Amino acid sequence: MKKTKTQTKTIPLTKVLDQMIEWAFDCGTILNDHLIRSYTEPLKILDKGKLGLATEADLLSESHVIKKIREHYPDHGILSEEDAFARELKMEGAKADQYLWLIDPLDGTNNFFNKVPFFCVSLALNRGNETLVGVVYNPVNCELFYAIKGKGAYLYRLIGHKEVRVRLEAGKAKKPFSEALLSANLTGKRVEKDLLKRFPEVRAMRRLGSAALEMSYVAAGMLDAYWEHRLQPWDMAAAGLICKEAGVKISSISGEEYHPFGSSVLTAHPSLYPELLSILNR
Repeated sequence: MKKTKTQTKTIPLTKVLDQMIEWAFDCGTILNDHLIRSYTEPLKILDKGKLGLATEADLLSESHVIKKIREHYPDHGILSEEDAFARELKMEGAKADQYLWLIDPLDGTNNFFNKVPFFCVSLALNRGNETLVGVVYNPVNCELFYAIKGKGAYLYRLIGHKEVRVRLEAGKAKKPFSEALLSANLTGKRVEKDLLKRFPEVRAMRRLGSAALEMSYVAAGMLDAYWEHRLQPWDMAAAGLICKEAGVKISSISGEEYHPFGSSVLTAHPSLYPELLSILNR
């Protein structure tokens, strides 16, 4: 690809973050409107077969973000879940100097379709394989996770009429497995049947259905670990940066250095990570 001035110049990341938050809120309004409407009329479905399902809300959310990106950053690349499905796009990585947006307009579509209020909008800006800015937003619970590379990770949350904004930092105290709350897909064919037998006693296991949110929950200390096989770049780019900036451990399941174009992710409280990595690869 021929280099352009827009692609090679440095862009103000604080401005990008403000835009991404605004776009995520816009998408959240689209998703919430369709969720409310689904109580009285069926959602319009696009069946993706083995890849799962997509709704009209997925496509409208995606369309809104893509329109905004093309308006403000016409020379940037865009890789989106629904767009990638439509074009059968395979992505192994980005060129080192290329700005690339990785967007999931609705992460947790199965939850959304079944009216489970655990889904999100995930937006990330990469340069090559490195994520520069990431935003993950759950519009039902009004949870906003965001990070700029080298500037820390934050959570904004509206609880009732009270606003909470905190910087996310990994706990430094040692945490035993007996107190850990873990999340992973333990029911799928991708997981060995005897995996649970390898674990020491844990407080509880969860499977919540949105990779971007579950990774963000680890960054916030709301979960102690999350792992998953065969994720896509748009699933984990934004949340991966949030985890890194919060200081929780993150890698592939095999222990390789994390980047959003890998095929798996493991993120965990620092004191749990070494043993968890050993268990998953035993």
